[in-house]
Amino acid sequence: MQTKTEKIIAWFIKNPNADVKKTAAKFKAAVPMVYKLRKRALAEQPNEASKPIAGGRKVSLNSAQLAIAKKLNIPLDKFVEEGLKTGFVQYDDEKLAVEDAGEDTVDDVLNARATNYGKFIEGAEIMQMTKRLVHNYIEQRGTSLAFDQLEAIDMIIHKLGRIINGNPDHIDNWVDIAGYSTLVADRLKGNVR
Repeated sequence: MQTKTEKIIAWFIKNPNADVKKTAAKFKAAVPMVYKLRKRALAEQPNEASKPIAGGRKVSLNSAQLAIAKKLNIPLDKFVEEGLKTGFVQYDDEKLAVEDAGEDTVDDVLNARATNYGKFIEGAEIMQMTKRLVHNYIEQRGTSLAFDQLEAIDMIIHKLGRIINGNPDHIDNWVDIAGYSTLVADRLKGNVR
């Protein structure tokens, strides 16, 4: 079964003029990732340098790699052999694995964060409304705060928003609140870190 990355690359090979945003919507993928895959699909279409290597694995050279091999007058099989040793050339399946890992990692991180912090949009509302309220009171009272104090207040509000919107037993939020307070208190005592 093809990965999402492989499907998008295959789509662009068959449809080189396909619209990136429509393709992203079609495959439910991020637009920046689709731009990258389109570029790769167009640059690395199979060519005379695309062939199976030992063990049935395949290496495809892009136009820049082909030009380098030609300019250096190196036979393609030797170019691929040396390129694999130095990392200048990769097996096709390794290229796809790296891209898929990056794509999955973002989703994994976002899903894990949602478990602890709740839905981002709801947390953002709590945090931004609270920050506006606090900043309005600071301004109305003419309170003068140092940059680290303002930032600590913002970060503490951020952590409070995560507690309210997500898992209140997630200890990192509580530790971070104590940390931001401690940084300001230490600086006031002369211990800047």
